[in-house]
Amino acid sequence: MPAAQPRSSGGTDSGFHPSAWLIVPTVSLLAGQALAVAPWAISPLSGAGLLLPWCCVFSPRWRRWALLVFLAALSFALGYVRHRQLLYPEFSDNHLRSVMTQEARLYLEGTLRHEPEKLTNRDRWQVRSERIWQPTGAQEITGDILLGVRAVRREWRYGDRVRFWIRPSIPQDSGNPGGFNYATYLAQRDIYAIGFLDTDEEVELLARQPGAARDLVERLRREIRLFIDRSFSQSNGGLLKALVVGDMGGITKETRGAFTAAGVNHLLSISGLHVAMLGLVVFGLIRYFGSLSVFLLLRCNLLKLATFGSFVAVVFYTALAGAMVPTVRSAIMISVYELAVLLDREEEVFASLTVAALLIALVWPAVIADVSFQLSFLAVLFIVWGMRKIHEWFPIKRSDDLPQEKSWFRARLRQGGMHLAVPVLATLGTGPLIAHYFGHLSLAGFIANPLIVPLVGFVVVPLGLGIGFLSVVAPDLGAFVVGIAEKLLSLTGWMVDLFARLPLANFAVPSPNAWEVALLYGLLLGTFALRKRIHLGALLAVALIAIGTSGAYWWGERQQRQELRVTHLNVGQGAAAVVELPGSKVFLIDAGGAATSAFDTGEGIIAPFLRSRKILKVDYLVVTHARIDHYGGMRTIVNEFAPKEFWSGAAKGQTRRFEDLEETLEKSQIVRVALHYGEACRVVELVRFCFLYPPYERAAEGSLV
Repeated sequence: MPAAQPRSSGGTDSGFHPSAWLIVPTVSLLAGQALAVAPWAISPLSGAGLLLPWCCVFSPRWRRWALLVFLAALSFALGYVRHRQLLYPEFSDNHLRSVMTQEARLYLEGTLRHEPEKLTNRDRWQVRSERIWQPTGAQEITGDILLGVRAVRREWRYGDRVRFWIRPSIPQDSGNPGGFNYATYLAQRDIYAIGFLDTDEEVELLARQPGAARDLVERLRREIRLFIDRSFSQSNGGLLKALVVGDMGGITKETRGAFTAAGVNHLLSISGLHVAMLGLVVFGLIRYFGSLSVFLLLRCNLLKLATFGSFVAVVFYTALAGAMVPTVRSAIMISVYELAVLLDREEEVFASLTVAALLIALVWPAVIADVSFQLSFLAVLFIVWGMRKIHEWFPIKRSDDLPQEKSWFRARLRQGGMHLAVPVLATLGTGPLIAHYFGHLSLAGFIANPLIVPLVGFVVVPLGLGIGFLSVVAPDLGAFVVGIAEKLLSLTGWMVDLFARLPLANFAVPSPNAWEVALLYGLLLGTFALRKRIHLGALLAVALIAIGTSGAYWWGERQQRQELRVTHLNVGQGAAAVVELPGSKVFLIDAGGAATSAFDTGEGIIAPFLRSRKILKVDYLVVTHARIDHYGGMRTIVNEFAPKEFWSGAAKGQTRRFEDLEETLEKSQIVRVALHYGEACRVVELVRFCFLYPPYERAAEGSLV
């Protein structure tokens, strides 16, 4: 055995692993982005701290450490400043926000930055503002505006130059605890103005001037969407468009709910999983068919040829899917990995993951706040790191047995266990964040993912891309393959529905707050990182104390409250109030809603707040007015929070949504209590509820107060 090489003097070669030069700046850049959302700002004077590491740069012992610390501080500052500029911008005089005045209409000219996004009851346009027309002439401006267009009767495309009258407004946050921060979400995408058009009839099309490269991709996406709409059933066509071109407009609420309950909702949005599996399919096909050619076997490196073909397919699919963050992450990872193969270098998954995170964070200054970025990177990190730890914890036992003497069953059992470990590790990596953002976890996913993911990734997506390609070059041949794809899509839908109906397939959980999420991830990552039992034991002890303290606090809040707590939620025009009584009972008075919007206030506003308060049961529901802006979101609460009683006046809503609410109440066997003038006060948990209105003669049309 060769002797170990001596370390150089001063320890300059043994300070840290070379990968630290990549990992530390990446983590620092993301940390800077994360800290930028804090309500307080870091003083610019703290930038002087960047000079401190240079005090040690002349010391041979500490030079590399000083440079690494300086690089980390510089990356942190870059991430912090760029994200902060998006959240708290200083608008120039010619920015749209600077020329907007309250309630003033503007004659705006601009260009569509993306293909119109088709939603349930409207289209959404992102327009790059270019000028405002006035009686005296045009004023050049900058800035994007997000438009909602209710009735769309004409075809609009990426790159269209348009002109229209609009009354722009400033995005506002709802201010609800645990709710979605809409203004911040738009600001992180460099959008600071919104508007609404009832119809596109008065929108003037000035020119169609897309860029050459992107126009080719967008035209291809458009042709594929049209072919799918013509050739497939509505439900299967909507699913295929989501899988092939990233168009979610055809996915119904019921379909999305079934995929969520089955634990495979990640399949609906094109992510790294789709990209990686497609790349693997293309790689395998090229290697297989290339091996049938003597010419290629003798003159080409088939491994590199298949790798290059897989790279081209990955880049094409990423562009066709709209180049969203998860697909870009996967494309970069695969590209780095395949580049190492082409250059005969060692492949390193962690390095490719870090490079992908670094490049994406440099391009998108606020990417750390993107949920898909967080979930996709955590899933890959836990799968890769977890599989390595499993191999360390359960190594393959060496034996002197001949290959024919080794146990076939044991090898297959180990291989099957490794396959089953992948969804478990992905769930561990994403579970705390999924609970934080969505308040639901799925047990069915452990069974559904190993069965449905290969079907979709290895069969449906490649077949769908093939149909899309044939729809452009040979439509007749593409139509011939449609029947096969229809059956596979129907099989996928059937399997999803089957797993979604399993007991406890999908269940609600209290949403952990940011500190609780950090605690859970600290525990999980520490379990992977720590090697010594004493360190692991100390980590577990600290984590158990912290979890126990948090649990005790919330148990007291939910079961032994000493005071009355009333929270009024911002649901738009209507009303919603959560009343937490002393003890443990919870009331919900009204649930908001809108007649002209598909947005469910119960699902999007009230349920997240309840779960953030660790409330999984609402005992009493009260509807004060038989109008949709008071009962519109109530059906979701009935379905998910197991109420005991439903209080309302004698009046009934005259909408389909109210009929759905009544059907849900009857199906759930919830006690209906009709209240009217002269009703005796009711006492719940020492709190008296008295009803003042309506008078008896107007009970049939009145409200409940």
